[in-house]
Amino acid sequence: MKQKFTGRWSQYKVENLENLLKKMGVGMIHRGIISRVAPVLEICQDGDHFTIQTITTVRTVELKFCVGEEFEDTVQNGDTRSAIAYWDGDKLIVKAVTDDEDSQITERELTDDGELVVVIRFQGVVAKRYFAREIIEST
Repeated sequence: MKQKFTGRWSQYKVENLENLLKKMGVGMIHRGIISRVAPVLEICQDGDHFTIQTITTVRTVELKFCVGEEFEDTVQNGDTRSAIAYWDGDKLIVKAVTDDEDSQITERELTDDGELVVVIRFQGVVAKRYFAREIIEST
């Protein structure tokens, strides 16, 4: 069964992101900014159709795609690429549409505790971002 990612998610922990950004060639100042800013993700999922907004105090980036269809993706270093999303069990995987095994791969998975873990892989370096779903209180 495919996971339900819809919701507003706040990052509460990050592992190894600065090293990943360094490997990608991101400059020291931008690495520092990206590593210290905790994004909020707003995810809207309708079956295999996704809209993901990454919101920070610096900028907001929106990504729209349908699983199994090629789309334009922006990776951690700001470059764009043609990518494709697919399901690997309950994981949502996004990778470049190339034969290059060294391209960035992003995995999104919900844990049994209801957390969203985003794993980013690039040329042997792995970073993880952990998100908690925000609770919307009704009035």
